[in-house]
Amino acid sequence: MEGDHGTRIGTIAAVTVSLIWGLSFVAARMVLSTLTPVLLATVRFVIASAIFTLFIVKDRMRGSELESGDLRKLAVLGVLSISVYFWLQYTGVMYAGAGVSALLVVGLIPVLTGFMSTIVLKERTGARKYLGTGMGLAGVALITVPNLLVSDVDWKFYVGVAFLLLNAACWAIYSTLSRRLMKRIGRPVLVTAYVTVFGTLALIPLSLTSNWGLLYQLNSQQWTSVLYLALVCSGLGYFLWNFALLRLEAVKAAVWLYLEPVAAFAGEALILGVMPSLTTVLGGVAILVGAILTSRSDE
Repeated sequence: MEGDHGTRIGTIAAVTVSLIWGLSFVAARMVLSTLTPVLLATVRFVIASAIFTLFIVKDRMRGSELESGDLRKLAVLGVLSISVYFWLQYTGVMYAGAGVSALLVVGLIPVLTGFMSTIVLKERTGARKYLGTGMGLAGVALITVPNLLVSDVDWKFYVGVAFLLLNAACWAIYSTLSRRLMKRIGRPVLVTAYVTVFGTLALIPLSLTSNWGLLYQLNSQQWTSVLYLALVCSGLGYFLWNFALLRLEAVKAAVWLYLEPVAAFAGEALILGVMPSLTTVLGGVAILVGAILTSRSDE
């Protein structure tokens, strides 16, 4: 019963973070009309790091310090999941467009995470996992492929695709390694704090190519979006993701990321007045079915 309860709690955390991150696309869209992608990412994680630094200081004051080996691994996870991840993703979106970006990143992350967890963590992969992952990928395709069919393709498109493939692989590696480290440390808040701070430190140099004076041009609505990205997406979101990885197999947690495009389209409809098409609705149903199949697969 305790194991079932832990699985349910982990699933709730994974679903919640997927909805939070899905809405982040809407929040980012409202800010990117003023800030550059790298600058937005940096501001987002600088604010989040200011909060998480308090947890690190508090932990050290208690005399509970992590081993140097764990700190090095957390630094690698921070670079993978924040600085490198967002650089790859924003570059891919710039060249390949939003539709194919969602298809490759959200669609391939559970597939690659399942592959990585099988190789690295020796987690078993049954027929339901394959079927659920395939259903989710089909749903993402229904949502995103119509956008791909109407776009112009040139050599920059293939550059963007390459970056997005690396982006998905980057997150799959992070999720797999984070789960293994989390099982030993067992403190999601502390792991999230270190990952956020290390990732931000690596991201700051990339932001020096942007004009920080653009921050003065943000209006109150845009600042609300920035705070949502920083506190809810980067803070609460990363904590819930690490918590989910503590309770679930990596692939079972990652498959719920298929809900991100569903949340993004719902947010666009409610906040921006952009209504989803019939294929979007059908894709959302396929995503939900795929996530449920994978989450209920045999251990």
